[in-house]
Amino acid sequence: MQLSVRCVVASLLLTLSLPCVAGVLDSPNGDVLLTLRGKITHINAQQTAQFDRAMLQALPQHHFTTTTPWTEGAHRYDGVLLKDLLAAVGARGSQLTLYALNDYHATIQLAPLRDYPILVAMKADGRPMRVRDKGPLWLLYPMSDFPQLDSKKHHVGMVWQLNGMVVE
Repeated sequence: MQLSVRCVVASLLLTLSLPCVAGVLDSPNGDVLLTLRGKITHINAQQTAQFDRAMLQALPQHHFTTTTPWTEGAHRYDGVLLKDLLAAVGARGSQLTLYALNDYHATIQLAPLRDYPILVAMKADGRPMRVRDKGPLWLLYPMSDFPQLDSKKHHVGMVWQLNGMVVE
């Protein structure tokens, strides 16, 4: 009897741990907006993690209001924190290369940004961002709340029309 209880407990623990070991994310049902690859452990398509809008919106949502060098006045941006997105894919790296629809790319170091609420914005002023308005995704730093982020060094990492990330 004691042996079968051990087997049941061991089987249950193994079953509960499989999603973590396998690292399988749900598959996107809509258009893929963002693809992550590199040093990630949770995937859903050929060594990548692909997200549609619904998947991104299912992650904890945050917002801030900030100015940028590319827009007039302050605007409210809504989306998912970069750290939450990286946690969702099991990222294990020290830098991130960001890719835009127009092939622009920039590499940022993650450690210096760890304490800031960096946002993968999906909405500006309550409306989904369109490609012509720097969307559908824009990596934004809360420069109005943290003026030290308002520098050319950080501006290059605020990639709009974001569609890919490589964790290195």
